[in-house]
Amino acid sequence: MLETSPNFIVRLHQGGYDYAYLRRIFQAADALGYDGASLYDLLGIPTLECWTTLSALAAETEHIRLIPMVLANLYRHPATLAKMAATLDVISDGRLVLGIGAGGGEGDHKAYGLPYPSTRERARMLSEAAQVIRLLWSGERVSFDGEYYRLDNALCDPAPAQHPSPRLLIGGHGERYLLRVAAQHADITNMHADMSIAEHHTKRRVLHVHCRAVGRDPSAVSLSHNASVFIGKDKAAVDAMLAEHATRHSISPQWFKANLGNAIVGTPQQCIDQLRQYTDYGIRWFFLLFPEPVSTSDLELFANEVLPRFK
Repeated sequence: MLETSPNFIVRLHQGGYDYAYLRRIFQAADALGYDGASLYDLLGIPTLECWTTLSALAAETEHIRLIPMVLANLYRHPATLAKMAATLDVISDGRLVLGIGAGGGEGDHKAYGLPYPSTRERARMLSEAAQVIRLLWSGERVSFDGEYYRLDNALCDPAPAQHPSPRLLIGGHGERYLLRVAAQHADITNMHADMSIAEHHTKRRVLHVHCRAVGRDPSAVSLSHNASVFIGKDKAAVDAMLAEHATRHSISPQWFKANLGNAIVGTPQQCIDQLRQYTDYGIRWFFLLFPEPVSTSDLELFANEVLPRFK
């Protein structure tokens, strides 16, 4: 699916926060004109489970896309996930973007008795999972005989509300295996945080090689960017925010300011100028990580002063 204007997603890490907080931020993002909001998928920390929470938040919002960032493939059988995703897409009136990855953390898998094979094997399982999900989303009875997953005249009815299907986002930056899976199956690819244009260029070049190898048009896969955002109405407000963030994390404000890397930092115009480098490069999905706990005033400032310049 080719994207024209950029999409701006509020990316939340829900660990340690209650449902009332998540509802407040999702509803603020919905009212302010953001394109979506996301939650992560972890088991072994104090956190609300990703999919259950997104399902509840579907009923609390009207417009924003709902995005798990990203589901660990081995936590849920892909046939079950296909049904879950179709159901959420129906009850949200077509607002799901399904984010899934091979599962990057061994700790949760081992703690919960889940298999954790090699990166290569997990990538192969992810590739099959994507095929299973796409097949079931057709709404027809389908069979599949893979190395890891099998279907025998299986049905997912109702099918998703979106046609031909919800977007499939595949997370991971491994050049040998995961970017090949993205080239085969993803509508959107997502990698690590605060990448420079040069880093994106390196990964995009590898992605395009894989796309050509599997016979897919590279333009069919949209690039995304995870951006830490520190926005203030003026320099004094930005400096105060950075100092508060550093203090909260028990690090030197001077060191923190000097090591922000490729984060989006500054006044609204400075944030616009920094983001413009990425949109000019062709990135159309931005996952925005505001300082935690996320302030609705930060969301409002970005929505009022930055979003209109990209729409």
